[in-house]
Amino acid sequence: MIKSWLLWGLALIVLAWMMYDLLFSDHGYLVYRAEQQQLQDLQLQLKQLKQQRENIAQNILYLRNDPKALEYLVHRDLGYLYPDEFMIIMPDKKAGKGARSND
Repeated sequence: MIKSWLLWGLALIVLAWMMYDLLFSDHGYLVYRAEQQQLQDLQLQLKQLKQQRENIAQNILYLRNDPKALEYLVHRDLGYLYPDEFMIIMPDKKAGKGARSND
């Protein structure tokens, strides 16, 4: 009778240890779930980066094939003007307020 209780107790302890190891070990269920979430996050990031790469490739083709687009970018980013154009540079409102407070 005592041997059977001892065997059942030992079996219960082994089973409890196995369940603990299954859940909390370095290769357990909780680590598996965290790695699954990380994998999903990385896959989403990869999808976004691929979309961004595709958009950049389309922009490159657009700029290579359309001279008007390149001309627009030169005007917008570099500030180039046609001979019949004028550029008016307005001071920032923040810079004007800072100059008054220092006087």
